[in-house]
Amino acid sequence: MTRPRTPRKPAAARPPEQFLELADVLDYVAQVLARGLPGAVWVRAEIASVTDRRHLYLELIQHESGAETAKCRATLWASERYALEARFRAVTGGGLAAGMTVLIFATAEFHPQYGFSLHIVDLAPEYTVGEAAAQLEARRAELVAAGIYSQNRSLPPPSDYARIAVIAPKEAAGLGDFRRELDPLVAAGVLDMQLLPATFQGALLLPACRGRQRRRTPYTSRPRWTPWWLSGGGSVTDLAWLNDTEFARALATFPVPVLTGLGHARDTTLPDEVACLRTDTPSKAAALIVRQIVQAAAQAEQDYQTVAAAARAEWVDAQAGLLWLWDRAQSAASRQVEEAQQQVTALMRQAVGLSPRHTLERGYVLARRVEGGAPVIRAAELRPGETLDLEFQDGTLRVEVKGEPA
Repeated sequence: MTRPRTPRKPAAARPPEQFLELADVLDYVAQVLARGLPGAVWVRAEIASVTDRRHLYLELIQHESGAETAKCRATLWASERYALEARFRAVTGGGLAAGMTVLIFATAEFHPQYGFSLHIVDLAPEYTVGEAAAQLEARRAELVAAGIYSQNRSLPPPSDYARIAVIAPKEAAGLGDFRRELDPLVAAGVLDMQLLPATFQGALLLPACRGRQRRRTPYTSRPRWTPWWLSGGGSVTDLAWLNDTEFARALATFPVPVLTGLGHARDTTLPDEVACLRTDTPSKAAALIVRQIVQAAAQAEQDYQTVAAAARAEWVDAQAGLLWLWDRAQSAASRQVEEAQQQVTALMRQAVGLSPRHTLERGYVLARRVEGGAPVIRAAELRPGETLDLEFQDGTLRVEVKGEPA
């Protein structure tokens, strides 16, 4: 549009006698606008802010290449607001909010006191939903092209839960449901749960969630820190705030499994798609965690019983082995004692066979000294004139030594 040329100011030494009042000029602008746009037109814009004062006052903006290129006010009067909002909520699940792209049917108005604005007479909620779906598809394609779309989903899901970090709105009803299920496990020391509050709606969502995601280091560095859990809920337009490329990229590349519970089964968000595990609601996410912990505990109990039974079997086998060894040792000891007794008996018999009487019976003679009766076993011990008693089998003979031993 060509900007109108500024008329040359007449050179005058005195003020002009003909002029227009401001109200006249603005009234003329309003008439020109009314002739140029004689009725309502469809307008696409992004909602920058919404003020609810019975009537809805919207600030509409348009961006191109990241820069704001247009801005104006829009009004949804109470006489039309409730019927239009009801239809919008029926399609999108939520009301008009800052940040969403809308297609409105509006008339252009120019008021001498309040300036230019749009009067909203109709809405196209299907466009808002379709726009969100188109943005979701574009952001999904970006993650796929980067090769990270399935990165977190490819992680093995946790078989047990020891520590979890929860990103959720502080006052969310879903968080209350979630905690009612898990707080008993936390109180019992079974589960370590860290709560990280974050806004899930409007312009505050992205800095909050990105900030929480950047706090991941203390949790991922701790042993057995397993999932992150995103708790939410709400309308399609509310959940659409989560379809942020940077946030989804951070979740897709997160080094531990991510578990989501964002809304309902009919809702789909980018975090749901990139997460390792997805549940429909926070309550179902809590139920999954509780069920997994119970199953792990049951498996641990079963493993304990298996180990205990194996230990008892080993103990019984060991006792049986010891009894067998004891029996073998007793048998061996008994045989050794019996053999020793037999050897002693044989030795005793030999000893009895070597007694003096048995020796004499075999034809030997036993020489004894007369004094003391000590036996003489060497001839060199005898001296001439010494008296000895020679003991034979049938009697004793006393003799006297006459000469030196030969």
